[in-house]
Amino acid sequence: MSDQDPRRNTPFIVGVSGHRDLSVDGLAGVQGAVATFVAELRHFLPHTELRVVVGMAEGADLLVARTALDLGISVDAVLPMPLERYAKDFAPDALVVLREVLRDPRVQLTELVAEPSASPAAIYATLTATLIRRSSLLLAVWDGQSSPLPGGTADTVLRYVGARTEENKEEIALEFVDSTLDMDSADHLVFWIPAARSDGRSPDSKVQPSFVLGIGDNLLQVQRSMPPQLQNQLHELDNYNRDFAQLTAAAALGTPDSLLEGLALDIDAGERAALQAIDAAYGKADTLAVYFQLRSNRLFGLFGVMTFTMGLAYLIYEKLTESRLVLLAYLAILLSSLGLYHLLQSRRWFAKHLTYRALAETMRVKFYLTLAGVGRRVDAAEVLALSGINRFRGFGWLGYALKSVEPLGSFDAAAGPSNSARSRRVEAAWIETQHRYFASRVARLAESSKRLKLLRNTLFVVILLVIVTLFVFGEHMHHADARLGIPLQNLLTFCMGFLAVLLGVWELHENKMATHELLWQYRNQLSHFSRAQLQLSRTSSATHRDDVLVELGRDSLMESYLWTIHRYHREHEPPAAR
Repeated sequence: MSDQDPRRNTPFIVGVSGHRDLSVDGLAGVQGAVATFVAELRHFLPHTELRVVVGMAEGADLLVARTALDLGISVDAVLPMPLERYAKDFAPDALVVLREVLRDPRVQLTELVAEPSASPAAIYATLTATLIRRSSLLLAVWDGQSSPLPGGTADTVLRYVGARTEENKEEIALEFVDSTLDMDSADHLVFWIPAARSDGRSPDSKVQPSFVLGIGDNLLQVQRSMPPQLQNQLHELDNYNRDFAQLTAAAALGTPDSLLEGLALDIDAGERAALQAIDAAYGKADTLAVYFQLRSNRLFGLFGVMTFTMGLAYLIYEKLTESRLVLLAYLAILLSSLGLYHLLQSRRWFAKHLTYRALAETMRVKFYLTLAGVGRRVDAAEVLALSGINRFRGFGWLGYALKSVEPLGSFDAAAGPSNSARSRRVEAAWIETQHRYFASRVARLAESSKRLKLLRNTLFVVILLVIVTLFVFGEHMHHADARLGIPLQNLLTFCMGFLAVLLGVWELHENKMATHELLWQYRNQLSHFSRAQLQLSRTSSATHRDDVLVELGRDSLMESYLWTIHRYHREHEPPAAR
């Protein structure tokens, strides 16, 4: 795997927005604050690539980009228009710096495409939307003042924290409040570096670099230290990258699945790059999910065997022989199972399986929706938040992974009336394939469930027969010898207990594996894909067909998250109980 393979590392992406007209006296302070902030992020992300995405405007943008490169951080330079046109906005000395930065091999250049008639406000508003869509955290070199200028620093900050929307974009006075408690959310956080401007406008001299969270139309919560929620999510993202790097180096992972391979579609270079990024992220999450699923399943099986062995040892001691060796065996199994439990619970195999599977299924849906040209219409992070799963330990960082595959350009896969043939092939690759998969899984699990139900009923009948036999012939059996030096009554009692232990361990294993919940999820997913198939078979309008795909994407994502929540609650306390 090459260093450029996107599966090697899922980056944490910091967006940058700042004023063009910074005071010269404050430049060193801004650079120092950026360096301190980067050092803090790196403390929590030792195995994770850190990238900045920046519009490269004169002033703060260029300053942060140069500082990032000096600190060894790669830069995604997103120009709001072609470079030749953008250069007209720069002073000669700033243009020299811009071209120097863009020549650095660690800088990836993207030029946004705008209509020739588009106004400057619309062009910079598009840049703001791109930064918001791509950034996991926003770094703002800002004077702390509100401004109605579309695409300006204040506009970008307020839109990022959710205080300004298209329906609510009037300029209002801002109020900053110090957080008395740690912020309970790491979503849409801004790291604010207060900066004075060359025209004399500057924030309060007491204001220090801080994390900012929007809690109303004009109310911004400020906290100097990094919120614990952000620390935890950075740690989880880093664990994800560390797991993949270590297991890849140990050749412990299987061959990653690919959604892109085998698609006989005409895909241009820009579109292919966007799809490759999503496909690679899917393959990475899927291989890790399979790896940790196998280990958690083996662990469930091991604990089932230990439980059965302990029950069997007790029955042997109670009904067959009072040998101390049996007691020692019981004690050894008990202590070893406790030690193994405490040793392995910190590895969180089961939780990682659930997290990585949720990410893989999200990337699968995102891939096909993007391929069909409707990817922008389904916000997976929004569905994630609606399900509530992002509040669980180990899931909040998934939004960072989703941000990392958002295309920087104005890419939208070709679809619609001019490409209906391609849309139908996408539907076949996704809907028909998934429908067959869920149909086969439902049939297999349903058959397995019937067999297990028959086995359980058989065990109940046998236990009932033994009880009836002991009740009717118990007195006679007490003196009858089973030719093993053991009374026949004791042997039958042992068999009854043995079957009860076997039934109990089987129920415990089924509870841990949650086979019925898996069948429930597959049936629900099958229902969603069956309905989409039926709707598409009766729909010829390209617009309506796109609507069906969008609805299916949302339903499929929510179904995956709901199943994950149910499985999570089997092994963990609900988030509110922590």
